[in-house]
Amino acid sequence: MSERFIVVTEYGNVAASVNPEAVNGLESDLLLLDVASEADLEQAAFQTPLRAFAAKMVDLIMAAGFEGVEVPAAVRDMLVRERATEELSRIDRWARDNLA
Repeated sequence: MSERFIVVTEYGNVAASVNPEAVNGLESDLLLLDVASEADLEQAAFQTPLRAFAAKMVDLIMAAGFEGVEVPAAVRDMLVRERATEELSRIDRWARDNLA
């Protein structure tokens, strides 16, 4: 999946893309983050505010799969929600550290 997503934070726009080397959706490096370039902004179908990106983050985690993770469905769902929240925090920290 090579699509880049533009995530709008209070510090600026972040380009986020799925790391093709991430083994599964629960990996800590599932997303690759970068400054959103002018080309990214022009090519993006839309820009998503950070908090609204949570739903897309869940979709990205689910799409990446769970290779090597053997847990009951209820635990997996909890891990997905927790991972999505962690990624939103990571995007916000990255934006603060790199765009502010």
